[in-house]
Amino acid sequence: MAIHNILRQAREQAGLSLEKAADCIGISGASFSRMENGLSKVNTDRLEMLAALYDVSASALIEGSIVTRPSTVDIERMRAVVEAVQAVVNRLRVKPSPQKMGLAVAEVYRLEIEHIVADPKASFDANRHTGLIEAIFRK
Repeated sequence: MAIHNILRQAREQAGLSLEKAADCIGISGASFSRMENGLSKVNTDRLEMLAALYDVSASALIEGSIVTRPSTVDIERMRAVVEAVQAVVNRLRVKPSPQKMGLAVAEVYRLEIEHIVADPKASFDANRHTGLIEAIFRK
């Protein structure tokens, strides 16, 4: 994929209008449009500014592998998931393999991601996942 298409995709993923993104890096909307349409080149300074604006790495923009950095909310949610899984392990008095621990954490976190996509203000509730976690460790 061409860099200009990647830049447009990254901007849209960041939820920014063309005008807002242009304003944030200090160029006109017309200049920004030319850049996203492949009519003007992107220098390294501008690429770094765009990467910071979109909260991705410059190399991800170049490679077309846009992955956003985890937010504090994501990290806190992951911590809560790990603690919930560990609490069930302790209560069941099992000694799961690292693979089973990884499976339980990954599956609960996946469900949490789906939950917060549906309701971004939802808080973590370990009780919502207790049955699933117990089933994973009782296999």
